[in-house]
Amino acid sequence: MFSTILKIPKGKIFLAKTEKGLSMATFLKNEGQLKEIERFFIRKSIALQADHSRFRLEERLFKKYFERMKEDFTSLPLDFVSGTPYQRKVWLEARKIPYGKTTSYKSLAQRLNHRGYRSIGQAIGRNPLLIVIPCHRVIRSDGGLGGFGPGLDFKEYLLRLERGERPA
Repeated sequence: MFSTILKIPKGKIFLAKTEKGLSMATFLKNEGQLKEIERFFIRKSIALQADHSRFRLEERLFKKYFERMKEDFTSLPLDFVSGTPYQRKVWLEARKIPYGKTTSYKSLAQRLNHRGYRSIGQAIGRNPLLIVIPCHRVIRSDGGLGGFGPGLDFKEYLLRLERGERPA
């Protein structure tokens, strides 16, 4: 598994990929979180090798995204190394949410013919591919932001960026 860290306007994102595709894109809040990610890979018996040169495509797509060029990351191959079959199903459905649009947890559940939208929220909360699988586009039915691992201020920032508004 190869890894790198990309600088973005609001911090850093840790990326990991196999030869098949991107496996992880996680917002780094602090150095302790990087140690936690490393422990995750050790528990899975997956060796990490830092190699920024293998992330040219990802770097280009994230740059384009943060420059408001309507990047949806669908050209990026993925290789899930975590998640249950149900979580992966939710993540792949969330990946279909168009750039600049939002949907509710309940609507996502209905599209998957699933009754429990709370389990949708739980699956979204375990999304290993920040922005690539746009879990930030999933909001509450009442229009509230709901949860977001990197923080609601970052979720609001991403939504404003995609709507073409000036991010706070």
